[in-house]
Amino acid sequence: MSGADWLSYSLQDFVMFGPQVFLRLFVRINQDLWPWQLLAVVAAIGIPALLLRQGDAARRFAVGLMAIAWATSGYGFLVGYFGPINWPATWFGWAFVAQGALLGAALFCGGVHKRRLPVGKIFVLWLVAVCGLPFLAVAESGQWQSVALFGIAPGTTAAAGALVVALVTGPWRWLYPLLLVLWSLFSAAMLWVLQTWWLLIAPLATLLLVGAGFWLSPRPARSQD
Repeated sequence: MSGADWLSYSLQDFVMFGPQVFLRLFVRINQDLWPWQLLAVVAAIGIPALLLRQGDAARRFAVGLMAIAWATSGYGFLVGYFGPINWPATWFGWAFVAQGALLGAALFCGGVHKRRLPVGKIFVLWLVAVCGLPFLAVAESGQWQSVALFGIAPGTTAAAGALVVALVTGPWRWLYPLLLVLWSLFSAAMLWVLQTWWLLIAPLATLLLVGAGFWLSPRPARSQD
C-alpha cells in the first residue's frame, strides 16, 4: 500500500464500531464480574487510605494495589472485551499489564521514594478521579450498569494511576508516564470519532493528573553545606 493510499484513510476508518457497542462493553464486564468488582471499589478506597498513613510499608502496599489495577483493567477490559473489536486495544491491554509489572519492579528496585507526600492534595484528586470519572459512561449511556470502575475500566484506572507519578523516583518517574500519555492520545482520538463527549473528559483528566503528579512530587532535600 502506497503512502497516498494511507493518506486517504481517516480516523473513522479505523473505528469499526459505534458508540453503543463501545458503551455496552462496560455493561457486559460489570455483569460478568459481579460481585467481584466490589474488590475494585475496596482497592479504590484503600489506596488513598494507605497513603494517608505516610508509612513506607503502607505506601508500598498502595503501589502494589495500583500495579494490580493496571494489570486487571488491561487484561480484563482491553484484551478480553475491547480487543476483539479493536485491535489496537489489545496492544494497549498488554501495555497496561506491562505498566503493572513496571510498578512491581519499582517496588523491588528502590523506585518508590520514602519522602513525605502532600497526601491531602493527592487524596482529594484521587477521590475526584475514582468517584467522578466512573459516572461519565453512565452519563453517556444512560445506564447505571455501565459505571466505569477503577481497576476494571482503563480510563478511570489510568486517570487515578497518573497520581502515582508522585510516588516513584529515578528513571521510574519518567518511564511510568509514557503509557499514560500514549493511552490518553489514543483514547481521546477514538472517543472523538465516536462522539462520546462525556467520556472525552477521562483522557483530558489523565493528562492533567500526570502534571499534578509531577507537581506533587516531593523535592529532594537540599544539603545545608
